Order: sequence, then structure tokens, then C-alpha cells
Amino acid sequence: MATKKRNQVKKKVTFSDDNTMVRQTHRKKNVGHEHPPVYVRKNIMIIPWHLLVLLYWYLYVALDYPTDKLLYALIPTQLLYLIFQFNQYTVYGNKIIKLNVPLVFISMGCTILLSIPALVLIILFGAPFLEKLKESLLLALHCCFLAYPAMYSVFNCDFKVGLWKKYFITIVVGAWLSCVVIPLDWDRPWQAWPVPAIVGSYLGAFVGYTIGSYI
Repeated sequence: MATKKRNQVKKKVTFSDDNTMVRQTHRKKNVGHEHPPVYVRKNIMIIPWHLLVLLYWYLYVALDYPTDKLLYALIPTQLLYLIFQFNQYTVYGNKIIKLNVPLVFISMGCTILLSIPALVLIILFGAPFLEKLKESLLLALHCCFLAYPAMYSVFNCDFKVGLWKKYFITIVVGAWLSCVVIPLDWDRPWQAWPVPAIVGSYLGAFVGYTIGSYI
């Protein structure tokens, strides 16, 4: 009596922090497995031009560098960028992710909450504690809402954090590097805290979202 041989399924163990299979060629295989890959498609439409427009207004049009008004303009433009650009070029498995409206507002609330630990980190890095607390909080909010599209994608892609780390890192690095102009003895109004860090975080976010799909 012939015996039937059953195909044995080989199990693989991975220790990746996001369990994704992302390749630079963006050619995905095995998209039907339990942890499908996620990536952002390479396209010129992914470039966040609105961040440069906001920076130009902040530095050259508005008076006295109104950091609070800049934040009021950033939040809706980031929301529009997420809906009409960033989310439309985010692929999960073999399909483009549909917009999850409730998650849009949930992730926005989490972004606001994230500003608290962000403020703590900013103070630990040397920001004025009591004298410029409001300005430091505004910087934390700016950094968090600059990362808002990536924050939403973390939730919408089943917490695959690894892919989105680079977006957070570019914002932090941009803000940190820009602070080198603060102690310089130039006596320029744009050297006051937190204007350089605001500008650096915006430039870092612009670079991150522009080249994020290529790295």
C-alpha cells in the first residue's frame, strides 16, 4: 500500500522589530504570509512641499517668528498631506492601504500625547526648563506633528515600527543640528530659542519624507 507523503512546512523564526520583508527593488514576494511587507512607493508626489512653504512664511513673511501660528498651519496641512499624498503611496502587502478615518483622529491624539515625552527629551538635551517652557512645548508639538504621517502609518500598518524610524530620526537630527547657531555671538533675532530648532526640524522632516522611500 502506497504511503502518501505530506509536504512539510518549514517554519522560520525572525527577530526583526517589525517582521517586514522590505527590499530596495520594491519587488515583494510571499505577500500572503502572516506579516506582509510594507513600504512607501517612490514618487515625486510624496515630497512635502508644504513644509518649505510654511518655513518661508515663518521666516520671511510673518513678523517676530510666530511659532504658535505656524503650528496652527502645520496641523491641517499635515493632515491633508497624509490623506492625499503619503497614505496613497503606502503599500501594505500587495495593496495600497485605505484611509482609516477613526484612526486618523486616534493617531492625532497619540501625537499630542507624544509631545510630553518629547518635551522631556528636549529639556534633557539642554533646553531652558522654566524660562522658555512654552517655547519648548511648542517645539515638541511641532516635531510630533511633523512625524504625524509616520505616526499614523505605524498604527495603520500593524505597528511595523522599523520602516518608520527613519522619519522620526530625520526630524530629531535636523532639530539637534540646527541648535549650533544659538550660542554664536551674532545677535540675530532668528537665533532665539526655539526658532533654529523649528527650522531644523522642518528641514529634517522635508528630507526624511522626500528620500524616505529610497532608504
